[in-house]
Amino acid sequence: PELKYQPKPQKLYEELMGDDIFEKIDQRDYLLYHPYHSFEPVVHLLEKAATDPSVKSVQQTLYRVSGNSPIVSALAKAAANGKKVFVLFESQARFDEENNLFWGERLRRAGCEVHYGFPNLKCHSKITLIEREVEGEIKRTLHLGTGNYHDSTAKLYTDFGLLTADEQLGEDGAAFFEILRGNENATLKEIKKAPDMLQTTVLQLIEREKENAEAGKPASIIAKMNSMCDEPVMDALCAAGQAGVQVKLIVR
Repeated sequence: PELKYQPKPQKLYEELMGDDIFEKIDQRDYLLYHPYHSFEPVVHLLEKAATDPSVKSVQQTLYRVSGNSPIVSALAKAAANGKKVFVLFESQARFDEENNLFWGERLRRAGCEVHYGFPNLKCHSKITLIEREVEGEIKRTLHLGTGNYHDSTAKLYTDFGLLTADEQLGEDGAAFFEILRGNENATLKEIKKAPDMLQTTVLQLIEREKENAEAGKPASIIAKMNSMCDEPVMDALCAAGQAGVQVKLIVR
């Protein structure tokens, strides 16, 4: 036991647990680092969206959820309160296929618009877009994460979650959901999605650091991921390392 790490209590952003959570996010971005930061503000955001009269729509992608998910409950409540709710529930989430179909059907019956993904593709994104009408204008609140909307695994897995009211990211979030609905003309500026944008962007960024190293400038790459099997990216990282780029990889 003396060789084990001592348990650390999760840090809770108390300022995000009130009725003014939207106003707090309007004022500044919050970057949560789970499990060191509590996932509760994300749950609270959805629960607040379900009841706030200014909220007109909630859109979310779900890959895995817990067995008695407060996220799913909040979405159902939002629909019951007359808000437009769009959910993409990934039907190909490994080991959770049946669970996702069950909860997706529950949400559909609650009045949500539910999609189950695309042929030959997995929607692995973690994104929530909440749109409010404030003084006649639409305000967007966005959550972008690397972890599932799973309140139990958020206590175990290391993931980032960004809460933001940035206008460009909000526009990109709205465009992303248009793409999920089948609108091929919607465009993204800051958000990069796979399979058509992400690899190209990663390769460009690696090449930029390689050129910096060759020019004698500071050059480094830190990358964290579940696994790495993309050969062009691996080749590019090797070439960057050989050119003098300091490359640090954190691979699960």
